[in-house]
Amino acid sequence: MTIDDVLTIEKATILQALGSEFTDFEDALQNYAAETDSNVTIIITRNIKDYKKSTLGVMTPENFLKTGVTDI
Repeated sequence: MTIDDVLTIEKATILQALGSEFTDFEDALQNYAAETDSNVTIIITRNIKDYKKSTLGVMTPENFLKTGVTDI
């Protein structure tokens, strides 16, 4: 499994994060940067509670590994 994508964060993404209902600004930045990339379908994090407002799927690393997905 290889993860090699780096997402860009544009001014619009920062403004969206600032105006969002996320309680953690960095999580909001990650979420909205991921939402603007059509290749991202899930966020893998140990901090699921901060992504309740996300439109993407959110999984813990442990749950992701249990899915058996090897091509991301």
